[in-house]
Amino acid sequence: MNRFTHYKIIQGNYGFGWDDEDSHQTNSQGAFENKEAREAFRYNLKAYRENGGGAYRVIQRREVKE
Repeated sequence: MNRFTHYKIIQGNYGFGWDDEDSHQTNSQGAFENKEAREAFRYNLKAYRENGGGAYRVIQRREVKE
């Protein structure tokens, strides 16, 4: 059993530091569960970059399961 839940996080910077905008669960290697989840993540990232007023980046994070 894995102790962690892994995520890819979209972060935005509007001049005051990086803030989490959206998160999507991944496996331990950072891959999405299926094609639809990957496409939804890419669609959201593209929408933020086209419509947002700041800089955006993607990071990976893991959280301990309870």
